[in-house]
Amino acid sequence: MNSSYQSAIIDLLRHGTIAGDPGLYGHTDIALSESGWRQMQQSVSIDLQYQQVLSSPLQRCHRFAKDYSRRHALQLTTDPMLQEMNFGTWDGHTFDQLQPRWPELEKFWETPAEVTPPEGESLLGFKNRVEQAWQTLLQQCRGTQTLVVTHAGVIRMILAQLLSVDWQSADYYQRLRIDYGSITRIQILYTEDGIYPQIRFIGRPSPAI
Repeated sequence: MNSSYQSAIIDLLRHGTIAGDPGLYGHTDIALSESGWRQMQQSVSIDLQYQQVLSSPLQRCHRFAKDYSRRHALQLTTDPMLQEMNFGTWDGHTFDQLQPRWPELEKFWETPAEVTPPEGESLLGFKNRVEQAWQTLLQQCRGTQTLVVTHAGVIRMILAQLLSVDWQSADYYQRLRIDYGSITRIQILYTEDGIYPQIRFIGRPSPAI
């Protein structure tokens, strides 16, 4: 490997708990709860060396990212590619409200790559979008430590790519826990021979959890 290289650290911060009952809030622009804000604040209080912030445009990510970047005089980039999966007509409904659709939802949980939410995003489409976002991140974050404020689904899909696991498997999504307000850190080595990502840790919980 050539001795000439650059490095980067990308911290993927999942938004904190939301101000609403449990449900499917993919593209729905639901707000953070007060405890969710505290979770995110305490997670990033440990790491203050960021040179830039990137965020999903949804307010549960973007309001915190905007406040954090303003307080630390950092550039903020908003990227719609970092949004959560779009669950179509299921999106924005609580699980109680979705009870009449439960047989359809169970099929989706069991075979997510084969069942697409009505008027929503397929898992393959979501995968392709996140992979494109990741390639953009690799270029934007070169030589920096970057905070990326996003969603659990996005983080899981990035990890699936880096770990070469089966992104179509329901077991993968059900067994990989990404807590509210947690951080997943990826260190990148850039050389003349290629780009080499290494996962440092996954889902470090917020001290507020």
